[in-house]
Amino acid sequence: MYKKVTILLVVLVMLLVVFSGSALAYKFALVVHVAGTPFWIPVIRGAEEAGELLGVEVQFMGPEEFSVGKQVDYLESAIAQGFDGIGVAISDAEALDEPIAKAMKMGIPVVAFNIDDPYTPNERMAFVGQSFTIAGNVLSKELLKDEVIPENAEAVVLIGEPGNAALEERCAGIEQIFVEHGIKSERFSAPLADPSTAVDMLKSYIRSHPNLKIVAASEFSSAFAGMAMKELGMKPGELLIAGFDLVPDQNQMIKEGYVKFTIDQQPYLQGFQTVMLLYLYKEFGLSPTDINTGVAVVGIDEIDQVVKLAEDGYR
Repeated sequence: MYKKVTILLVVLVMLLVVFSGSALAYKFALVVHVAGTPFWIPVIRGAEEAGELLGVEVQFMGPEEFSVGKQVDYLESAIAQGFDGIGVAISDAEALDEPIAKAMKMGIPVVAFNIDDPYTPNERMAFVGQSFTIAGNVLSKELLKDEVIPENAEAVVLIGEPGNAALEERCAGIEQIFVEHGIKSERFSAPLADPSTAVDMLKSYIRSHPNLKIVAASEFSSAFAGMAMKELGMKPGELLIAGFDLVPDQNQMIKEGYVKFTIDQQPYLQGFQTVMLLYLYKEFGLSPTDINTGVAVVGIDEIDQVVKLAEDGYR
């Protein structure tokens, strides 16, 4: 369905460009909270390919390591540089409100992507991304489906960036289903930008929690949990592990059976559609609208079908 929607949108834009004459040379910025993770590869590819299609310039920017404060600085810089439109991952429910409002007041349209702020006042025009609480619900339900869980089983919910609004929402969605099933859980943070440290931390956590049965990650640290299992000499399936996103380590752990599945939020669309919405607004005055990029469960049966696309930067 998402592919059909994307194709229809591309056709619409091409027709509009043809009938309106040559496109203006717009410059759009995509501003994120942590640029140094492989998650963004398909986001960047989607944004750049939309830019090539439309004849606009797209710049991707953000701090190498997670920092809301530094993201605010990058956003302020994008505003000062006079970009024609800005896409921003709203990683904090308050810190980004003022610069977003400033950009809108200056006539610079702002579209949220990847992370939204739907619960507090924010002047962004639309959101392109996943419904995070629902995604967390789906992860827990899929992880528990057809599984016999011992009464004393414990679960851990991994959050690699505490305070990240999207990850906090996913955690809440994951935990909601665990509570309904009477499963005790706690949160644990292992750094996304430092895999070797994360694996060591998770090895220690697993050793110190003999009743641990379930590892549910709000991002791709599920891959690190699988790697920790493997290094500890555990067999695939001894722990039920699942997470989000199709990064290389995650894909490999699914292939080897250490991670049961991952949930793909189709980040290519997040970059592509954000640029499309900004362009349509600037060029034709078409108001941006929310686009849900979905919840796609990818397990051992599907991984070979999508891994090539992931390697090529599309998934």
